[in-house]
Amino acid sequence: MFQVLRKVDYDSLFDKELASWLDNQFQTKIAEQQQEQIKDKIEGLKFLDETAKMQKWGMELKKHAPKSLEESLFYICKSSTTYPYQNYVSRTSLSYTWPLFFEKFPLGQIWLPKISKRWWDEIWRGEKQIAQKTGYNAKHPEGFHPQEASGLQAENFPLTALNTLACGIYPLILCDYIHTSADIVFIYIPDRAFKHSQMIEGRTLFQEILWKIHHVFDDQWTFDGSRGPKTGANINFMNPIKQLGYFDGFLSQVSNRMSDIIAISDPFIREQLGMTINRAICDAQLCVTCELPYISKVFFFSCLDKLANLMVLLNMEANEIEAWKRLADEQFLNKEVLTTLKDIPGNAGEYLRWIIKHALEEMKFDDLSPQDLRDIRNSHHGYKLRPKTFERLMEKTGEINNDITLIVTPLILFFLSKKWKIK
Repeated sequence: MFQVLRKVDYDSLFDKELASWLDNQFQTKIAEQQQEQIKDKIEGLKFLDETAKMQKWGMELKKHAPKSLEESLFYICKSSTTYPYQNYVSRTSLSYTWPLFFEKFPLGQIWLPKISKRWWDEIWRGEKQIAQKTGYNAKHPEGFHPQEASGLQAENFPLTALNTLACGIYPLILCDYIHTSADIVFIYIPDRAFKHSQMIEGRTLFQEILWKIHHVFDDQWTFDGSRGPKTGANINFMNPIKQLGYFDGFLSQVSNRMSDIIAISDPFIREQLGMTINRAICDAQLCVTCELPYISKVFFFSCLDKLANLMVLLNMEANEIEAWKRLADEQFLNKEVLTTLKDIPGNAGEYLRWIIKHALEEMKFDDLSPQDLRDIRNSHHGYKLRPKTFERLMEKTGEINNDITLIVTPLILFFLSKKWKIK
Protein backbone atom coordinates (compact mmCIF):
# COMPACT_ATOMS: atom_id res chain seq x y z
CA MET A 1 0.00 0.00 0.00
CA PHE A 2 2.87 2.38 0.80
CA GLN A 3 6.04 0.70 -0.41
CA VAL A 4 9.39 2.49 -0.54
CA LEU A 5 10.41 2.05 -4.18
CA ARG A 6 13.72 3.93 -4.09
CA LYS A 7 16.20 5.29 -1.56
CA VAL A 8 18.21 8.05 -3.19
CA ASP A 9 21.61 9.24 -2.01
CA TYR A 10 24.05 11.64 -3.68
CA ASP A 11 25.62 8.99 -5.94
CA SER A 12 22.17 8.02 -7.22
CA LEU A 13 21.85 11.35 -9.02
CA PHE A 14 24.11 10.03 -11.79
CA ASP A 15 22.18 6.78 -12.24
CA LYS A 16 20.64 6.70 -15.72
CA GLU A 17 18.31 3.90 -14.68
CA LEU A 18 16.91 6.13 -11.91
CA ALA A 19 16.35 8.92 -14.44
CA SER A 20 14.45 6.55 -16.73
CA TRP A 21 12.41 5.20 -13.82
CA LEU A 22 11.42 8.70 -12.69
CA ASP A 23 10.38 9.66 -16.22
CA ASN A 24 8.18 6.58 -16.32
CA GLN A 25 6.57 7.40 -12.96
CA PHE A 26 5.80 11.00 -13.95
CA GLN A 27 4.91 10.06 -17.56
CA THR A 28 7.44 12.56 -18.84
CA LYS A 29 7.76 10.92 -22.27
CA ILE A 30 4.02 11.33 -22.85
CA ALA A 31 4.31 15.04 -22.04
CA GLU A 32 7.22 15.38 -24.47
CA GLN A 33 5.27 13.67 -27.24
CA GLN A 34 2.32 16.00 -26.69
CA GLN A 35 4.58 19.01 -26.95
CA GLU A 36 6.17 17.68 -30.15
CA GLN A 37 2.71 17.32 -31.67
CA ILE A 38 1.98 20.95 -30.82
CA LYS A 39 5.31 22.03 -32.33
CA ASP A 40 4.46 20.23 -35.56
CA LYS A 41 1.24 22.21 -35.82
CA ILE A 42 2.61 25.60 -34.74
CA GLU A 43 6.25 26.10 -35.65
CA GLY A 44 8.62 28.45 -33.87
CA LEU A 45 7.02 28.55 -30.44
CA LYS A 46 10.06 29.19 -28.24
CA PHE A 47 7.98 29.14 -25.07
CA LEU A 48 7.62 25.41 -25.58
CA ASP A 49 11.36 24.87 -24.98
CA GLU A 50 10.90 23.01 -21.72
CA THR A 51 14.63 22.53 -21.15
CA ALA A 52 15.24 26.27 -21.14
CA LYS A 53 12.31 26.84 -18.81
CA MET A 54 13.59 24.20 -16.41
CA GLN A 55 17.05 25.77 -16.43
CA LYS A 56 15.59 29.16 -15.58
CA TRP A 57 13.47 27.60 -12.83
CA GLY A 58 16.54 25.84 -11.43
CA MET A 59 18.54 29.08 -11.36
CA GLU A 60 15.77 30.81 -9.43
CA LEU A 61 15.52 27.86 -7.04
CA LYS A 62 19.19 28.13 -6.12
CA LYS A 63 19.19 31.93 -6.09
CA HIS A 64 16.48 32.10 -3.41
CA ALA A 65 17.69 29.16 -1.32
CA PRO A 66 17.99 30.09 2.38
CA LYS A 67 21.41 30.12 3.99
CA SER A 68 20.31 28.28 7.12
CA LEU A 69 20.13 24.51 6.87
CA GLU A 70 16.85 24.16 8.77
CA GLU A 71 15.09 26.62 6.47
CA SER A 72 16.69 24.94 3.45
CA LEU A 73 15.09 21.60 4.32
CA PHE A 74 11.58 23.05 4.16
CA TYR A 75 12.37 25.28 1.19
CA ILE A 76 13.67 22.39 -0.90
CA CYS A 77 10.78 20.14 0.04
CA LYS A 78 8.14 22.75 -0.77
CA SER A 79 9.86 23.61 -4.05
CA SER A 80 9.80 20.00 -5.23
CA THR A 81 6.42 20.34 -6.93
CA THR A 82 6.37 24.03 -7.86
CA TYR A 83 7.48 23.56 -11.46
CA PRO A 84 4.34 24.39 -13.49
CA TYR A 85 4.37 21.25 -15.65
CA GLN A 86 4.11 18.38 -13.14
CA ASN A 87 5.18 15.72 -15.66
CA TYR A 88 8.65 17.25 -15.55
CA VAL A 89 9.12 16.93 -11.79
CA SER A 90 11.28 13.90 -12.62
CA ARG A 91 13.71 16.18 -14.50
CA THR A 92 13.64 19.14 -12.11
CA SER A 93 14.24 16.79 -9.20
CA LEU A 94 17.34 15.13 -10.66
CA SER A 95 18.78 18.32 -12.13
CA TYR A 96 17.96 20.97 -9.53
CA THR A 97 15.97 20.13 -6.40
CA TRP A 98 17.80 17.02 -5.30
CA PRO A 99 21.32 18.33 -6.07
CA LEU A 100 20.50 21.35 -3.89
CA PHE A 101 19.37 19.03 -1.10
CA PHE A 102 22.63 17.05 -1.23
CA GLU A 103 24.64 20.26 -1.40
CA LYS A 104 23.09 21.18 1.94
CA PHE A 105 22.99 17.64 3.37
CA PRO A 106 25.73 15.54 1.69
CA LEU A 107 24.98 12.40 3.71
CA GLY A 108 21.20 12.77 3.57
CA GLN A 109 18.77 10.52 1.72
CA ILE A 110 15.54 10.96 -0.23
CA TRP A 111 13.08 8.08 0.12
CA LEU A 112 10.37 7.50 -2.46
CA PRO A 113 7.39 5.51 -1.17
CA LYS A 114 4.39 5.27 -3.48
CA ILE A 115 0.74 5.22 -2.45
CA SER A 116 -0.91 2.24 -4.14
CA LYS A 117 -3.57 2.81 -6.80
CA ARG A 118 -5.62 0.15 -5.04
CA TRP A 119 -5.70 2.36 -1.93
CA TRP A 120 -7.24 5.28 -3.82
CA ASP A 121 -9.67 3.06 -5.75
CA GLU A 122 -11.02 1.36 -2.61
CA ILE A 123 -11.17 4.51 -0.49
CA TRP A 124 -12.89 6.59 -3.16
CA ARG A 125 -15.36 3.78 -3.91
CA GLY A 126 -16.33 3.72 -0.23
CA GLU A 127 -16.63 7.50 -0.06
CA LYS A 128 -18.94 7.46 -3.08
CA GLN A 129 -21.13 4.85 -1.37
CA ILE A 130 -21.37 7.05 1.72
CA ALA A 131 -22.27 10.05 -0.44
CA GLN A 132 -25.08 8.05 -2.06
CA LYS A 133 -26.46 6.59 1.17
CA THR A 134 -26.47 9.92 3.03
CA GLY A 135 -27.79 11.95 0.11
CA TYR A 136 -24.63 14.07 0.12
CA ASN A 137 -24.18 13.74 -3.64
CA ALA A 138 -27.69 15.09 -4.24
CA LYS A 139 -26.92 18.20 -2.19
CA HIS A 140 -23.46 18.57 -3.70
CA PRO A 141 -23.68 17.68 -7.40
CA GLU A 142 -20.07 18.78 -7.95
CA GLY A 143 -19.15 15.15 -7.35
CA PHE A 144 -17.03 15.43 -4.22
CA HIS A 145 -17.28 13.33 -1.08
CA PRO A 146 -18.54 13.85 2.50
CA GLN A 147 -16.13 15.65 4.85
CA GLU A 148 -14.11 16.72 1.80
CA ALA A 149 -13.08 19.97 3.52
CA SER A 150 -12.12 18.45 6.87
CA GLY A 151 -8.71 17.10 5.89
CA LEU A 152 -9.50 14.09 8.07
CA GLN A 153 -10.92 11.61 5.56
CA ALA A 154 -9.48 8.10 5.64
CA GLU A 155 -7.70 8.78 2.35
CA ASN A 156 -5.38 11.21 4.17
CA PHE A 157 -4.07 8.57 6.59
CA PRO A 158 -0.66 7.79 5.01
CA LEU A 159 0.28 11.46 4.73
CA THR A 160 -1.08 12.38 8.16
CA ALA A 161 0.90 9.50 9.67
CA LEU A 162 4.15 10.90 8.26
CA ASN A 163 3.84 13.84 10.65
CA THR A 164 4.59 11.42 13.49
CA LEU A 165 7.81 10.45 11.72
CA ALA A 166 8.75 14.07 11.01
CA CYS A 167 8.16 15.64 14.42
CA GLY A 168 6.88 13.00 16.86
CA ILE A 169 10.11 13.04 18.88
CA TYR A 170 10.32 16.27 20.88
CA PRO A 171 11.81 18.80 20.13
CA LEU A 172 13.22 17.57 16.84
CA ILE A 173 12.42 17.64 13.15
CA LEU A 174 13.79 14.47 11.56
CA CYS A 175 12.53 14.86 7.99
CA ASP A 176 10.11 16.63 5.69
CA TYR A 177 7.90 15.22 2.95
CA ILE A 178 5.72 16.19 0.02
CA HIS A 179 3.14 14.28 -2.02
CA THR A 180 3.65 14.46 -5.80
CA SER A 181 1.31 14.08 -8.76
CA ALA A 182 2.71 10.59 -9.43
CA ASP A 183 1.48 9.49 -5.97
CA ILE A 184 5.12 9.15 -4.95
CA VAL A 185 5.96 10.87 -1.68
CA PHE A 186 9.37 12.53 -1.50
CA ILE A 187 10.68 12.07 2.05
CA TYR A 188 13.72 14.29 2.59
CA ILE A 189 15.90 12.87 5.37
CA PRO A 190 18.69 15.32 6.30
CA ASP A 191 21.99 14.25 7.83
CA ARG A 192 21.20 16.14 11.03
CA ALA A 193 18.14 16.79 13.16
CA PHE A 194 16.76 20.27 13.77
CA LYS A 195 15.43 21.63 17.02
CA HIS A 196 12.23 23.67 17.24
CA SER A 197 10.73 25.63 20.13
CA GLN A 198 7.29 27.18 20.32
CA MET A 199 8.16 29.35 23.34
CA ILE A 200 11.82 30.31 23.08
CA GLU A 201 12.75 30.09 19.39
CA GLY A 202 12.01 33.79 19.06
CA ARG A 203 10.05 36.54 20.76
CA THR A 204 7.05 37.30 18.58
CA LEU A 205 3.89 39.14 19.56
CA PHE A 206 2.07 35.81 19.51
CA GLN A 207 4.53 34.38 22.01
CA GLU A 208 4.05 37.37 24.29
CA ILE A 209 0.35 36.49 24.37
CA LEU A 210 1.11 32.85 25.17
CA TRP A 211 3.35 33.77 28.09
CA LYS A 212 0.33 35.34 29.83
CA ILE A 213 -1.11 31.87 30.46
CA HIS A 214 2.13 29.97 30.82
CA HIS A 215 1.31 29.12 34.44
CA VAL A 216 -1.89 27.22 33.54
CA PHE A 217 -1.38 23.44 33.81
CA ASP A 218 2.34 24.10 34.26
CA ASP A 219 4.78 22.00 36.26
CA GLN A 220 6.84 25.06 37.28
CA TRP A 221 9.77 24.72 34.90
CA THR A 222 12.00 27.77 34.61
CA PHE A 223 14.60 29.04 32.15
CA ASP A 224 17.38 28.58 34.69
CA GLY A 225 16.44 24.91 35.04
CA SER A 226 18.33 22.25 33.11
CA ARG A 227 15.33 20.62 31.47
CA GLY A 228 13.40 23.33 29.66
CA PRO A 229 9.69 23.03 28.83
CA LYS A 230 9.93 19.24 28.39
CA THR A 231 12.77 16.76 28.45
CA GLY A 232 13.84 16.56 24.82
CA ALA A 233 15.87 14.17 22.73
CA ASN A 234 19.44 15.24 22.05
CA ILE A 235 19.96 16.66 18.57
CA ASN A 236 23.13 14.60 17.99
CA PHE A 237 21.78 11.46 19.66
CA MET A 238 18.85 11.44 17.22
CA ASN A 239 20.64 12.01 13.89
CA PRO A 240 18.02 10.98 11.29
CA ILE A 241 20.50 9.13 9.08
CA LYS A 242 21.30 6.85 12.01
CA GLN A 243 17.58 6.13 12.61
CA LEU A 244 16.78 4.64 9.21
CA GLY A 245 15.70 1.37 10.80
CA TYR A 246 13.03 3.36 12.65
CA PHE A 247 11.97 4.99 9.37
CA ASP A 248 11.76 1.62 7.61
CA GLY A 249 9.70 0.02 10.36
CA PHE A 250 7.38 3.00 10.61
CA LEU A 251 6.58 3.08 6.89
CA SER A 252 6.02 -0.67 6.88
CA GLN A 253 3.49 -0.36 9.72
CA VAL A 254 1.66 2.46 7.94
CA SER A 255 1.46 0.31 4.81
CA ASN A 256 0.07 -2.61 6.84
CA ARG A 257 -2.60 -0.44 8.44
CA MET A 258 -3.61 0.91 5.03
CA SER A 259 -4.25 -2.70 4.00
CA ASP A 260 -6.33 -3.18 7.15
CA ILE A 261 -8.40 -0.08 6.41
CA ILE A 262 -9.39 -1.07 2.87
CA ALA A 263 -10.12 -4.62 4.06
CA ILE A 264 -13.09 -3.22 6.01
CA SER A 265 -16.14 -3.76 3.81
CA ASP A 266 -18.45 -1.26 5.51
CA PRO A 267 -17.50 2.20 4.15
CA PHE A 268 -18.98 3.97 7.19
CA ILE A 269 -16.84 1.98 9.65
CA ARG A 270 -13.84 2.43 7.37
CA GLU A 271 -14.23 6.21 7.51
CA GLN A 272 -14.83 6.13 11.26
CA LEU A 273 -11.54 4.32 11.73
CA GLY A 274 -9.58 6.49 9.29
CA MET A 275 -10.89 9.78 10.62
CA THR A 276 -10.36 8.72 14.24
CA ILE A 277 -6.69 7.81 13.78
CA ASN A 278 -6.10 10.93 11.67
CA ARG A 279 -7.44 13.16 14.44
CA ALA A 280 -5.47 11.26 17.07
CA ILE A 281 -2.27 11.85 15.09
CA CYS A 282 -3.07 15.56 14.66
CA ASP A 283 -3.72 15.90 18.40
CA ALA A 284 -0.49 14.04 19.15
CA GLN A 285 1.48 16.32 16.84
CA LEU A 286 0.24 19.45 18.61
CA CYS A 287 0.64 17.85 22.03
CA VAL A 288 4.30 17.00 21.40
CA THR A 289 5.40 20.11 19.51
CA CYS A 290 3.61 22.71 21.68
CA GLU A 291 5.55 23.86 24.73
CA LEU A 292 2.87 26.02 26.30
CA PRO A 293 1.66 23.64 29.04
CA TYR A 294 -2.02 24.47 28.59
CA ILE A 295 -2.05 23.77 24.85
CA SER A 296 0.07 20.65 25.19
CA LYS A 297 -2.06 19.13 27.93
CA VAL A 298 -5.40 19.96 26.33
CA PHE A 299 -4.24 18.13 23.21
CA PHE A 300 -2.84 15.33 25.37
CA PHE A 301 -6.28 14.67 26.82
CA SER A 302 -7.85 15.12 23.39
CA CYS A 303 -5.48 12.57 21.84
CA LEU A 304 -6.34 10.03 24.53
CA ASP A 305 -10.02 10.64 23.77
CA LYS A 306 -9.48 9.64 20.14
CA LEU A 307 -7.33 6.64 21.03
CA ALA A 308 -9.94 5.44 23.53
CA ASN A 309 -12.54 5.71 20.78
CA LEU A 310 -10.21 3.75 18.51
CA MET A 311 -9.88 1.00 21.14
CA VAL A 312 -13.66 0.59 21.20
CA LEU A 313 -13.77 0.53 17.39
CA LEU A 314 -11.13 -2.22 17.38
CA ASN A 315 -12.91 -4.18 20.15
CA MET A 316 -9.97 -3.72 22.50
CA GLU A 317 -12.30 -2.29 25.18
CA ALA A 318 -16.05 -2.29 25.71
CA ASN A 319 -16.43 1.39 26.62
CA GLU A 320 -14.44 4.58 26.15
CA ILE A 321 -14.11 5.52 29.82
CA GLU A 322 -12.31 2.30 30.70
CA ALA A 323 -10.32 2.50 27.48
CA TRP A 324 -9.20 6.05 28.33
CA LYS A 325 -8.03 5.08 31.80
CA ARG A 326 -6.25 2.05 30.41
CA LEU A 327 -4.15 4.30 28.17
CA ALA A 328 -2.70 5.95 31.28
CA ASP A 329 -2.45 2.76 33.32
CA GLU A 330 0.97 1.57 34.48
CA GLN A 331 0.32 -2.07 33.64
CA PHE A 332 -0.85 -1.29 30.10
CA LEU A 333 2.05 1.08 29.40
CA ASN A 334 4.63 -1.26 30.89
CA LYS A 335 3.46 -4.62 29.59
CA GLU A 336 1.82 -3.77 26.29
CA VAL A 337 3.23 -0.50 24.96
CA LEU A 338 6.81 -1.04 26.12
CA THR A 339 6.75 -4.60 24.80
CA THR A 340 5.77 -3.26 21.38
CA LEU A 341 8.39 -0.50 21.44
CA LYS A 342 11.22 -2.97 22.06
CA ASP A 343 11.20 -3.75 18.34
CA ILE A 344 12.05 -0.14 17.39
CA PRO A 345 15.80 -0.07 16.69
CA GLY A 346 18.50 2.51 17.40
CA ASN A 347 18.42 5.64 19.48
CA ALA A 348 14.84 6.37 18.41
CA GLY A 349 13.67 3.17 20.09
CA GLU A 350 15.77 3.86 23.17
CA TYR A 351 14.32 7.35 23.57
CA LEU A 352 10.71 6.27 22.98
CA ARG A 353 11.02 3.53 25.59
CA TRP A 354 12.57 5.99 28.02
CA ILE A 355 9.57 8.32 27.58
CA ILE A 356 7.19 5.65 28.89
CA LYS A 357 9.37 4.79 31.88
CA HIS A 358 9.98 8.44 32.74
CA ALA A 359 6.29 9.40 32.42
CA LEU A 360 5.30 6.56 34.75
CA GLU A 361 7.86 7.78 37.30
CA GLU A 362 6.44 11.30 37.10
CA MET A 363 2.85 10.06 37.48
CA LYS A 364 3.92 8.15 40.57
CA PHE A 365 5.84 11.13 41.96
CA ASP A 366 2.82 13.45 41.49
CA ASP A 367 0.47 10.73 42.80
CA LEU A 368 -1.57 10.80 39.60
CA SER A 369 -3.69 7.74 38.88
CA PRO A 370 -5.53 7.13 35.58
CA GLN A 371 -8.70 8.27 37.39
CA ASP A 372 -7.00 11.51 38.45
CA LEU A 373 -5.98 12.24 34.88
CA ARG A 374 -9.49 11.39 33.73
CA ASP A 375 -10.91 13.84 36.27
CA ILE A 376 -8.67 16.60 34.93
CA ARG A 377 -9.72 15.70 31.42
CA ASN A 378 -13.39 15.97 32.42
CA SER A 379 -12.83 19.53 33.61
CA HIS A 380 -12.70 20.44 29.92
CA HIS A 381 -16.48 20.81 30.28
CA GLY A 382 -16.09 23.05 33.33
CA TYR A 383 -15.84 22.21 37.01
CA LYS A 384 -19.47 21.43 37.81
CA LEU A 385 -18.82 17.73 37.44
CA ARG A 386 -20.32 14.46 38.59
CA PRO A 387 -20.57 13.82 42.33
CA LYS A 388 -17.16 13.37 44.02
CA THR A 389 -15.20 14.28 40.87
CA PHE A 390 -14.63 17.88 41.91
CA GLU A 391 -13.87 16.73 45.46
CA ARG A 392 -11.18 14.39 44.11
CA LEU A 393 -9.67 17.26 42.13
CA MET A 394 -9.51 19.37 45.29
CA GLU A 395 -7.33 16.72 46.91
CA LYS A 396 -4.56 17.32 44.33
CA THR A 397 -2.09 20.14 43.70
CA GLY A 398 -3.10 20.44 40.05
CA GLU A 399 0.47 19.91 38.87
CA ILE A 400 1.03 17.61 35.91
CA ASN A 401 4.58 17.05 34.78
CA ASN A 402 4.99 18.34 31.23
CA ASP A 403 6.88 15.21 30.18
CA ILE A 404 3.81 13.04 30.71
CA THR A 405 2.36 14.47 27.51
CA LEU A 406 5.18 12.93 25.46
CA ILE A 407 3.69 9.43 25.75
CA VAL A 408 1.30 10.19 22.89
CA THR A 409 3.93 9.32 20.26
CA PRO A 410 4.65 5.87 21.78
CA LEU A 411 0.89 5.33 21.99
CA ILE A 412 0.40 6.21 18.31
CA LEU A 413 3.24 3.82 17.42
CA PHE A 414 1.61 1.13 19.55
CA PHE A 415 -1.65 1.38 17.61
CA LEU A 416 0.18 1.46 14.26
CA SER A 417 1.82 -1.84 15.21
CA LYS A 418 -1.50 -3.61 15.90
CA LYS A 419 -3.68 -5.23 13.27
CA TRP A 420 -6.86 -3.22 12.74
CA LYS A 421 -9.65 -5.75 12.39
CA ILE A 422 -13.30 -4.92 12.96
CA LYS A 423 -15.29 -7.95 14.11
